[in-house]
Amino acid sequence: MEAFCLNSRIVEDDKEFLIQTTNDIKLGVIKANLFVDGELLDASVLPHADDISQEEILQLVKMAHVEKKSEMEYLLRSYKEILEKGRPEQMFHLGTALFCKRMYEEARNLFRSVVKLKHDYHEAYFFLCQTETALGHAEDAVNAGVKAVDLKPNYADYRNALGEAYLDANSCKRAVIEFEEAIKRNVYYADAYFNLALSFILNAVRKEDFSMSTDLTSRCLDLFKKAVLINPEFQTGNYNEAMAAMSGNDLKRAYYLFKGVREDKKEKQRQEKTAYFNRFLIYTDWLTENDINERINFLEREIDRNPDFVDLYYELGVCYLHRAKFNWQKGIENFQKALNINKDLKKATRGLEM
Repeated sequence: MEAFCLNSRIVEDDKEFLIQTTNDIKLGVIKANLFVDGELLDASVLPHADDISQEEILQLVKMAHVEKKSEMEYLLRSYKEILEKGRPEQMFHLGTALFCKRMYEEARNLFRSVVKLKHDYHEAYFFLCQTETALGHAEDAVNAGVKAVDLKPNYADYRNALGEAYLDANSCKRAVIEFEEAIKRNVYYADAYFNLALSFILNAVRKEDFSMSTDLTSRCLDLFKKAVLINPEFQTGNYNEAMAAMSGNDLKRAYYLFKGVREDKKEKQRQEKTAYFNRFLIYTDWLTENDINERINFLEREIDRNPDFVDLYYELGVCYLHRAKFNWQKGIENFQKALNINKDLKKATRGLEM
């Protein structure tokens, strides 16, 4: 079986996006990878049957490549258009999608634009806090997180995000306060328990506040176990090694390993959300009927080439439903136009009531 590799480059605002799609013969999958300036940003994996022909595999590689490239072009085009339109809701929704795609700089620009236009948009501050944290901008992350918490002090997620920003800023005591506040608001908040233990460990490593180091090992082990009990996804490959380092009082190694466990869990969640936002982006309110029709034409061509690929049929069905929404809106508009001309036209009134 032959290995195929397709490459496409997109240059936008001094950034080079490389889409590389290959088939892995040993694993029996198609891999579509997105690199930005040489760094892997996103990866999609499409399994295929073992008994398909080489020609069918090539068609799957081409399909996955076109899909990945079209998605990237669409994201970049939408980013520019929505920034120009300046509508807070649209900028926020696209920003969340770009955040999940790890396009953090673009997401940050959108969230910052949102809060400039709408100062009480707490969700945008919340995501801006996480985005600045992902970019390594601890001070900016803290500022955004403080604003989100000021607007919605009872939101446990906002407290946890601010706590993580404080932790990255090496402000352990403030981080502890936020994680404890998050737990007060949600006693089943696994992330907050996990982060609270991380804060205690980092505080001991940095020797920031000795009063927080009492019964450190037993307290942290208990918090980590509680987090895993609530959410088993924390029990990744490095979890047991991290617990052993903690039990052995190797605090620096324990902190490094536990933070890796947390990031592994976040990455898994990000990948799950990315799959959702891929479809979400296609069907947002700012798309035109022509955009939907283009998508339908693309999917129908791919179905002709890959008639047994079930996901294509599902997405095509979703597209047709969205096109029906456009037709329904046109119907409403025409009923309204009729009533504007003749307000006593009963059949038009009945049409609006349908």
